[in-house]
Amino acid sequence: METLRAPRILVVDDDRKELDKTLDTIRTHCASYEARVAEGSFEGLDYLFGRGRFHERRRHPLPDLVLLDVGMVPLDGVQILKRISEADYLRGIPVALLCETEEERQRAMREGVSACAYVVKPISTDSLRGLLRQRAGRTEGNS
Repeated sequence: METLRAPRILVVDDDRKELDKTLDTIRTHCASYEARVAEGSFEGLDYLFGRGRFHERRRHPLPDLVLLDVGMVPLDGVQILKRISEADYLRGIPVALLCETEEERQRAMREGVSACAYVVKPISTDSLRGLLRQRAGRTEGNS
């Protein structure tokens, strides 16, 4: 039986304060979405590729949208997005790059990666709502 499920958002950031701010905005103003987190670039890749503690897809399903910080180390968001685009089964997942500054946003855009959006942090409630409506609308899933 087909049931409506909450769209899943994966937030990948190595700055705990920024991660908490983004999660708080999602939970407060976009409560119908299911937010998951990955702290840092390697944890983000492990989640998306189903490695390590994220190997069980039933417990760690693929997201409908990824919010990916550009300014992470040792791998930045642009490098991660390039790896995502190399995997056939991940290519269809929209990725929004979160940038600290306008300069960082411009640099990410020059890299030629195909992000669905480039957002300067901190992400506003209105920007987040618009992005979620546009890119991670309700999807059908199996219960």
